[in-house]
Amino acid sequence: MKFKTLLLTGLTCLSITACTSAPKIPQLQAGVLQEVTDLEVYPDTQNNKAKLTKLNNNCVIEFTGFMQGGKVVEQWTFSGNSLISGGSAVFAKDGTSTATKFDLYDQDKQANFMALKNHFHKDALNQCQ
Repeated sequence: MKFKTLLLTGLTCLSITACTSAPKIPQLQAGVLQEVTDLEVYPDTQNNKAKLTKLNNNCVIEFTGFMQGGKVVEQWTFSGNSLISGGSAVFAKDGTSTATKFDLYDQDKQANFMALKNHFHKDALNQCQ
């Protein structure tokens, strides 16, 4: 009986040690082609970044930045030079949030998308054709 208890205790200690000393597996962001930071954009944001991701036959640009009022996230889906969808969400410091779907035919929105798209390297964008 003492042998079983001792054996069970030993195995338990080994399994706990194995779990806590196992190497951490890095998280991969599948499909990310490029990420750029500290972009000069309008409206002015701090600690901003944009990520270009390949998803199936389309690409997505996700822009994240911080303004005085809170965090803003924009997503643009496109293929080649064709803009498929776009929208934004604003997460205010007071806990409220708003979401907006962009009018893709609005020239200001198209110019904003092209300005953001131009921050990425041509080799990364070529994978979005």
